[in-house]
Amino acid sequence: MSSQVAAQWVSAIGSAGSLLGFAAYVWIMLLNRKDQVEVRQEQQAQGVTAWLDDGSRHDRDDDYVLCIHNGGDSPVFQVRCLFSLPSSDEQHSVSMALLPPQSDEIRSLPFGSDDVDRDELYSAPAVPEMRFTDSHGTHWGRDSNGQLHRLDRRGVRRKPSSHGGEDGARDDSEWEEAHRERADAPKQGSSQGDSPQDDGSSADGHRESRTGARADS
Repeated sequence: MSSQVAAQWVSAIGSAGSLLGFAAYVWIMLLNRKDQVEVRQEQQAQGVTAWLDDGSRHDRDDDYVLCIHNGGDSPVFQVRCLFSLPSSDEQHSVSMALLPPQSDEIRSLPFGSDDVDRDELYSAPAVPEMRFTDSHGTHWGRDSNGQLHRLDRRGVRRKPSSHGGEDGARDDSEWEEAHRERADAPKQGSSQGDSPQDDGSSADGHRESRTGARADS
């Protein structure tokens, strides 16, 4: 009798182990599938970029142009580029509702060869920062170093709504303000950097005059 009970326990344990093993296998497969989808998303997002260039290189009469490229197999939405120039405190912005797959968009820039030096065109501040939303509704950003990053970590999302809403909305206000502050930082730093020295020397002069006055008295 005891041997039969032991055999039943062994059979039950074996069945439970097989069930747990199968559940673990399914879980791992689901995780791998999710990872593969996110990897494909990132690979497509890597193909979206922007840069400033000579208009003549793109058969344009403009001195300089903004080039926006989508090398992926799916369209991207709500494309927005921000850039500035070292010689100007103006923030330039270009927006597009849609950029088709395997396509380039060339936009004119609000300055010509007389307004900017060619070396300035390829300087670090002139590298466009980007934000866009892929066909799954995931928001992406590319910084001035060219690094791509996901703006949300909610995983694969639905296609953006054409009427906006939770899936289509993306708030760029903080990003725009941060970009504007970074563009102004060198100018503000140079103008503010002289004032502490002036204030310090003036204060020292007042202290010396007061010390001298006390010594004379």
